[in-house]
Amino acid sequence: MNDEYKVYVSLQDGYITSINSEIFLSEEEIQTMAEIDKGQGDKYAHAQSQYLEKGLFDEHGRYNYKYVEGKVIEVAEADKPTIEEPKAVPTEQEKINAQLMLQIAQLKAQMNGVK
Repeated sequence: MNDEYKVYVSLQDGYITSINSEIFLSEEEIQTMAEIDKGQGDKYAHAQSQYLEKGLFDEHGRYNYKYVEGKVIEVAEADKPTIEEPKAVPTEQEKINAQLMLQIAQLKAQMNGVK
């Protein structure tokens, strides 16, 4: 027996923020979501893990898909928010070196003022 399953998504500004099959959702949850597809097989029954090829998020936590004019559209890399590289935390040695350089600069300034 091949059952047909409905696939629902939650949306935020068009981005798909969650996806699931009706069999895993309560009536209350279904009321807050949009039905986007229906069909037979694991893709529909287990939509959370099998419907979106790349999953909801990329490795940086950005959404991979939008729902536009009745279609699931993959978000192009160029359309995703830019990623700020984490600022390097200075090592203890780098902190000591910076402090020494500051002290040397202060001593040089003092010596130039003495002449």
